[in-house]
Amino acid sequence: MNLNKRQKLILDKLLKKYENSKSYKGENSVRQSFAVEPSKIFEKYEDDFADLDEVRNFEQEVAGLQQSGLIDIVYKDNHIAKIIAIDEENVWNQLRNILGVKEKKILLQESLDFYTSCLDKHAVIKNFCDVQIERIYQGKKELYPLESVKIIVAFLDYILNNQQEILERELSIEVAHDSKVWEKSYRSQVCKILRESGCFDELASQESEIKEFEKKILEELNVYPNPSYVHFKGNAKIIFDNGDIVSVLRDRPLALPSTILNSITKIEIFEKKLMTVENLTSFNRVQHDNSFFVYLSGYHNTAKRKFIQLIKNQNETLEFYHFGDIDPDGLLILENLKYKTGIDFQPFCMGVEQLKKYERYCKTLVENDTVKADGLIKSGKYVETVQYMLDNNVKLEQEIISWNEK
Repeated sequence: MNLNKRQKLILDKLLKKYENSKSYKGENSVRQSFAVEPSKIFEKYEDDFADLDEVRNFEQEVAGLQQSGLIDIVYKDNHIAKIIAIDEENVWNQLRNILGVKEKKILLQESLDFYTSCLDKHAVIKNFCDVQIERIYQGKKELYPLESVKIIVAFLDYILNNQQEILERELSIEVAHDSKVWEKSYRSQVCKILRESGCFDELASQESEIKEFEKKILEELNVYPNPSYVHFKGNAKIIFDNGDIVSVLRDRPLALPSTILNSITKIEIFEKKLMTVENLTSFNRVQHDNSFFVYLSGYHNTAKRKFIQLIKNQNETLEFYHFGDIDPDGLLILENLKYKTGIDFQPFCMGVEQLKKYERYCKTLVENDTVKADGLIKSGKYVETVQYMLDNNVKLEQEIISWNEK
């Protein structure tokens, strides 16, 4: 049957009304009727200034559906008042065939089968699928069409099990066989699921900008828009598996792409300390004696942790420090660094002494700071410093310290 766009829209609306009804679900003892008003299809149908030829065409289209035995029409004052579905199973099946869609019950069962098949995957995927299964049983609309869900889960499955750095366009080709579909259609959806999983709450609390959070969370999972680099400076020697040797100096910062970190066979640090630095300005400025510096860019990613752990394994006498903002987030970054690397980093210039010394540069706490500060105190972390912040309503960015204490 050759129907135009408007005729198919009528049938689609009627079918959806039926399949969303209690009658379709078998929950209604009273026979229902399913109708659509003509203005829902042709907005200007009842407008006094409507084009009469357009009105006539519309009425002929509806009459054609009636002649085909697909709908019935209720007239009032020689105008169409309602377009009514013929509530017979064979007619509903005919509508589905015309529209090229499956019955809703079949679609829901296909969705349930897919979600159930994913319950043995990573906890993030399992939790997502559990929620979708519950939505289906509660009669709620699924968050995404099944075909989209299959691709979303495929991206999640790859990312959550990936151990090597991959660029976003490479990821897109690997999973969806299209270099642009990830960024165009699935990046934000996948990151939203990751964010809502609760596994990345620390990153979420750090980044208020959605795009920046997406970047950070993907970096944590070895996915980058472009190759990632580790920035560092200090006296050191790096030997690669091909025999190349690179000398590093305090006054000549270097950066290595994370893709070649695995080719380092030996790294010798000719300093007493390794110090990670939270912010770029302070990394560029700080020149503390006997220290090898690694720039973190806020929360560290996998590449930077691997580099630090490599240094740790090959330089047994090295001491480890972290220099960051003196605020709850800065201390949480330090705690996360210790946890993720297994190294007992000590805070550098991140205490009450600096808060007092640079008091005139301090900022006041915001509500989220207070919540995080309370959490640190309850866990027994940096209690003296955090309590001073709360008592005096202060926090301090590290840049003023690196500028003055050279």
